[in-house]
Amino acid sequence: MDLGTRTILVLLAVGAAASADEILLKSGGRVRGVIVERTPEAVVIETGPGRVTLQTSRIERIVEGRSALMAYQERAAALSPGDAPGWADLARWASERGLLTQSREAWQRVLAADPSHAEANAAVGRVEVDGSWMSQEEGYRARGYVPFEGRWVTPAEHEALVRERATEEVSARDRREAELRVREAEARAREAEARAREAEAAAQPVDDGGIPYWWGWGGGGAVLPPVGPWGPEPLPPNGPPDVHPNPPEAPGTPGTPPSSIGPSKPTSRPAGTRAGVPARPAPSVPPRD
Repeated sequence: MDLGTRTILVLLAVGAAASADEILLKSGGRVRGVIVERTPEAVVIETGPGRVTLQTSRIERIVEGRSALMAYQERAAALSPGDAPGWADLARWASERGLLTQSREAWQRVLAADPSHAEANAAVGRVEVDGSWMSQEEGYRARGYVPFEGRWVTPAEHEALVRERATEEVSARDRREAELRVREAEARAREAEARAREAEAAAQPVDDGGIPYWWGWGGGGAVLPPVGPWGPEPLPPNGPPDVHPNPPEAPGTPGTPPSSIGPSKPTSRPAGTRAGVPARPAPSVPPRD
């Protein structure tokens, strides 16, 4: 079969191609392609990007037909390996119908037949540098670019970016250290405040409701200790002699009514002394020269 006859048959096959095999899902979706395997449990359908396996329980209905993928396979089978123009036409046709995997495959067939084919090289992501086609990475390196964080930059840009990153790291480290110092100072302040509260609580006097030792009690109430030139004087063991809850009877004839007894004269005592407490002699002062 000559090339012309084969081309005519391929065109007739493409013109007769109808819709793809279509699988309608119970969820409302649909998948188009070429069914390559069918079992009671699942159906395998080949689409442009690849094969998809669908469980039978998910399938509502299957509509069989011809697909663009089947037409591509028929056209590819009719091309010879060295037919660069034919493979290029098939690659464009597949790309227009969304068969990106098949389109790239056809462009690779073009490059195998003609490595300098510009459209095929560009289609597969190759770049031309000084008249030579190479991968993008090789092209960037050939032009002096260097990779940095997922992109290619010039050496000058790389140096500037490295300095910028270093400055950012130093600033971030300084901020972290400053925040740490602030937290430590706050912790020390809280600790000092707690110690101050504890010391203040410990310094408060404890009121146990007791009575000072120098208080005396009698019929007339509390008596303060006498004060002399050298400080408080000690009280007698039984309290002041003139303080008695039950004073003794007035002197007189036993049995004599109190009304017959005249008023008693007050006992004279040196000025500045309390009743019943002897006066302390004045301190001696040595003569001056």
